Amino acid sequence: MLERASKISPLQVKKHLPGKNCGACGTTTCMGFAVKLLGKKAKLEECPYLKKAEYIQSSLALKELLAPVMKRKETRLVIHESLCNGCGNCVVNCPPNMSCSLEASGGKGPTSRCVVLKMKNGVVEEVNLSSCRRFEDEENSDSEPCRLCIDACPFKAIEFL
Repeated sequence: MLERASKISPLQVKKHLPGKNCGACGTTTCMGFAVKLLGKKAKLEECPYLKKAEYIQSSLALKELLAPVMKRKETRLVIHESLCNGCGNCVVNCPPNMSCSLEASGGKGPTSRCVVLKMKNGVVEEVNLSSCRRFEDEENSDSEPCRLCIDACPFKAIEFL
């Protein structure tokens, strides 16, 4: 089973890297490369050793381990489609959804482009994250980001990293 993206540590990634600390990837150490991979600032293909036959198992393990990270959007949103049961709790609990769409506040699902999340084919889908309250107070480090959609999901199918 795949790890949740927020629970993958650089050490978990590093243990699958060759450990040569050769710098061929543009980073001086394999640990630095692991951190860059988790931040989506590097790609596995940048390590020349992972292309060699002797590291094929490591390469496959890294692809599986990093799959949730690679699915993450620039907004740090990860939707675990396999965990979503289509209940729509996240959609109806989202304050921007409620303020811009009567359909969302009534539980029927939003149709407007101003909504943050909607249900499509039984799975939650991002529509317009620029409306998300989570990003309103990024400058104010004292405020807790909105997490109403996360808290409303009984299956933990939504995650912001």
